[in-house]
Amino acid sequence: MKNPLSSQIAELQSLRGVPVIVYSASINDESVDVLYECLRKLGQQEQLNFVLLTSGGEVTTTHQLALLLHEYTHHLTILVPHTARSAGTLLCLCANELVLGPMAKLGPIDPHVGAVSPSAHDTPSMISATDIYTFRKMAEDWFGVTRKKDRLQVLALLAQRIFPATLSSFYRFDQQIRHIAHELLVYQMPNAEIETRKRIIDQLAGGQYGHDYIISRGEIRNLGLNVRFASSKEEQLLWELLLACRGQIPSYLGLVEKEETIGLIASEGFFARQIQDWIDLPIRKRADSETESLTQSGRINDVHWEINS
Repeated sequence: MKNPLSSQIAELQSLRGVPVIVYSASINDESVDVLYECLRKLGQQEQLNFVLLTSGGEVTTTHQLALLLHEYTHHLTILVPHTARSAGTLLCLCANELVLGPMAKLGPIDPHVGAVSPSAHDTPSMISATDIYTFRKMAEDWFGVTRKKDRLQVLALLAQRIFPATLSSFYRFDQQIRHIAHELLVYQMPNAEIETRKRIIDQLAGGQYGHDYIISRGEIRNLGLNVRFASSKEEQLLWELLLACRGQIPSYLGLVEKEETIGLIASEGFFARQIQDWIDLPIRKRADSETESLTQSGRINDVHWEINS
């Protein structure tokens, strides 16, 4: 399969004079494996441009991805034409430089924990560590819970709804993401004071109103990160690249197909697509005591990568 992003990648490389990799996918183990294949083919580079489009993914895998990128370049620039939310924002912290378009959307990095078993009807399936942390603040501001005795009752109420060991997991996840964020920020701010990096991480991990809050490029720059706004020509080429990526993903076009592309990783000499395929399970014959009937047991969602390079 011919690389459908080749012309847009070539134009951006010509403008910036640096090799370009496009990553438009969720951040997970399988995607990082494919990115490794792309990096191996590209080889070591003094500078590398990484165009990032993602709604997020796994925290520890994001850490691995960041370290992997820096194995292959001495200077990493991450370019964001549109969405780099959640774990995508965490990855942005490892860039030596961030180039953001006017439509760039970053977001909070507070970790979320999902229920292992089905949740009660009045309990969300995913809960943010920040939601737990701010529960006491809510009780104080909204209901005037300020006495020590009342605060202990609030804690007891919380422990009744969320198993105490799970509360400890929230704390550990929060500490983990802050540790990773601090490590990645060293790439971007090697000479910054620890307190400066801590201030930025505090704002990203718990200083926003909700996990769906959109952090604009102006807000990100005001935090003190090494951000440059895309030039008019960069903005044009990044947007054309974004539209080319969307053109390969049927869901962006309002189409529903049995087999569809949901992710892309590409460079000048490499192209891979992540495919979601719904596979119908075979119809089985079931014999009851009096009758025979046919039942279909459902569909399997198969997600895999295809590499064409």
